Amino acid sequence: MVFVTGATGLVGRYLVDELLRNGEHVRALCRPQSDRQAVHAFLAKAGTDDAHLEWVEGSLHDGLFLEEAMEGCRRVFHCAAMVSFHPKDAETMMRINRDATGLLVNAMLYTGVEELVHVSSVAALGRKPGEPVHEDVPFEDGRDVSHYARSKFSAELEAWRGQEEGLRVLAVNPVIVLGEGDFSRSSSMLFTLVHRGLSWYPIGTNGFVAARDVARACTVLSDQGCWGERFVLCAENASYQQLMAWMAEALGVPAPSRPLKAWMLGAAWRLSALWERLTGRRAPISKESVENTSKDHRYATTKIEDVLKAKGVDWAYEPIQTTIQTTVPAVLNALGPVKK
Repeated sequence: MVFVTGATGLVGRYLVDELLRNGEHVRALCRPQSDRQAVHAFLAKAGTDDAHLEWVEGSLHDGLFLEEAMEGCRRVFHCAAMVSFHPKDAETMMRINRDATGLLVNAMLYTGVEELVHVSSVAALGRKPGEPVHEDVPFEDGRDVSHYARSKFSAELEAWRGQEEGLRVLAVNPVIVLGEGDFSRSSSMLFTLVHRGLSWYPIGTNGFVAARDVARACTVLSDQGCWGERFVLCAENASYQQLMAWMAEALGVPAPSRPLKAWMLGAAWRLSALWERLTGRRAPISKESVENTSKDHRYATTKIEDVLKAKGVDWAYEPIQTTIQTTVPAVLNALGPVKK
């Protein structure tokens, strides 16, 4: 039996599918309001038997509940996290990303569950000018560091604390994750924007990876005993213009053709912040979110290949264009036909 947090999220549902296909019995944590049916529908569409999927309702902030919930499990996959670039969410993200991870680690130590696969983020890593981000670049706080990055770095520290206290830990640090999920939030919103016929594209570049590959990396790396390591997961570095052009082609809509320059984004987030103060409603964009899309982010992609090759295991990422093509039917199902 393995224990999974965040099972109804983008990575979580692919991970549950991967684990069940590998013959595992899965105990998945969820909140009462979580959309479990979406996970079962996802599994059914994939042809995966969900007979060995067990749900437990509860909170990551309840240590006693966690101790009971993971009783009898041999390994924990921690996918649950909050992603936000709104400054008002800073404290909540620390509570969810850092503090809950600490409670999870404590519960594992108490119950004797020894193996933790922690789904972190490249946001928890540092940046060095002139070179791609890789696993050994230490995190450095500063003015341009997002609250989300701070929370994920702090969460990863809790996971590594668990290693110092006796757990076997590995961390995966994915870039922007693409796949079938909730198309009203996080990275999946990119599909929604292109589906709506957005004509603007951000001028930055970033790394992208399929949710299926993140799930596969979690299972393969842990089965191969790659403990004590972190792995950047990046299939491709690409511009947002290229990414959105691939999405548009798969959806059958015109590709965004007008660049969103830095000064435009600066004006946009300032107007958005003013609108929020005047109306009291949450602004759709923030300084952190728009600045991130105008920067040139590049990531190393080879460590997982090299480590697994040394163990006799071949690793290859799914091309991002393929990920987009296989995700589009779910986009159309969720959002309806595109408007011509």
